[in-house]
Amino acid sequence: MEDNRSNIPSISPAAIVVAAVFILVSAVGINWFTSFVPVVLPPQASAESKSVDELFYILVIIGGVVFFLIQGMLLISVIFFRARGDDRSDGPTYHGNPLLELVWTIIPSLVVVFLAVISFNVWSQNSEPKAAVNMVEGEEIAINVNGARYAWTHTYQTDRLGPDGVPIVINSGDTLHTYIGQNVDLELRTQDVIHSYWVPAMRVKQDLLPGNPATGGRPTEIRFTPVRVEGEAYPADYPIVCAELCGDGHGRMRGTVVVHEDESAFLEQFYEPAIHAILNPPADPVLRGEVEIQKYVCYSCHTLDSLDWESSTGPSLNGIAERAGDRVPGQSAEEYIATSVWNSQAFVVPGYTEQMAAFGPEVIDANNIMSPEQLYAIVAYLCTQGEQSDCDIDNASAAIPGAIKTVFGLEVDITFGQGDDEVSASDADGADASETEAGASGA
Repeated sequence: MEDNRSNIPSISPAAIVVAAVFILVSAVGINWFTSFVPVVLPPQASAESKSVDELFYILVIIGGVVFFLIQGMLLISVIFFRARGDDRSDGPTYHGNPLLELVWTIIPSLVVVFLAVISFNVWSQNSEPKAAVNMVEGEEIAINVNGARYAWTHTYQTDRLGPDGVPIVINSGDTLHTYIGQNVDLELRTQDVIHSYWVPAMRVKQDLLPGNPATGGRPTEIRFTPVRVEGEAYPADYPIVCAELCGDGHGRMRGTVVVHEDESAFLEQFYEPAIHAILNPPADPVLRGEVEIQKYVCYSCHTLDSLDWESSTGPSLNGIAERAGDRVPGQSAEEYIATSVWNSQAFVVPGYTEQMAAFGPEVIDANNIMSPEQLYAIVAYLCTQGEQSDCDIDNASAAIPGAIKTVFGLEVDITFGQGDDEVSASDADGADASETEAGASGA
């Protein structure tokens, strides 16, 4: 039998020319593609984004070289080493080429090691703790992020003291406010399942991991520094999305990073107004309730037209005041609404599952702490959501606190710490505002 191991087909000059042309076209194509990448990527809005994009370019170039090399070799093999005419004989067999096999094993290994080293270097640089983080008026503050199906909640632990002597906490809901040059360090926790906090424009992403419920879950951190983007108008908005499938509302779990031009703009447009609103809330419980309910993640699951909420995970709150009195026999509308907010597992509307977080003054998650006074205001606001309210609107200052005491055994300070004189002085204006709000909400 003829030994055809050495019958290695020769490569014609035409094949060499085709290979050279293919390599040239591949090089031009890869260069064109890498120049096109910045057009499809989000703006580089953080100091970390440049190194991440540079790593991405390297991955694209290496991946492109491998792809075009393999496809080129396949194309050349099909064209120049195909069976000719009426040739029906078996092709030659080869024992193998140890040198070639060694080369194509060593080169990919070196490439993988190279990518691992530079990737680790980029990760370590971008995740390294920075000095002077979350600086506001010369002081460091804590900024926390809570993830819950299906919403983000951002809170700022300020160094300002409230009337009760406790540091003020600003709850900005699904919006993170920062400014150019601020070293942002966020502590993230989840109150249910795994979520992933991803800000594409900042090139940062971090998982939120469930942990010990007694400590509010396992904390993780994410760090970035906003930078100026050429041609951007400030304040600039960048989306926050959840990058980990967390349930049927995953696609709606979004937020916004608002980057202000500098610290003075941050203070003027967000920080100081937020503190002022906390120190000077409206005396009318309905108006106060409209503010308070937006501090929690209710919008992530419920529909409420008066606040432009659109979600179908939980039952709609539109017209809740019209049906609250008939939901549970023996309970008033005020008792039903108060119980539904604080003890979320007490009632489950048919067609929905038990996903609502627990609220109240003794819950584990700090983001869900709700005082009796806050509950009073929220119930007062929800009692206006309907054309025909089952609540005792004319006697709300007594009916709602009475309902809270009946259900939970707690007293409510209807003066909100202002004192009877100040509340009495604002009763007339508050009543008018309440009626106006009720009419607008029921429309």
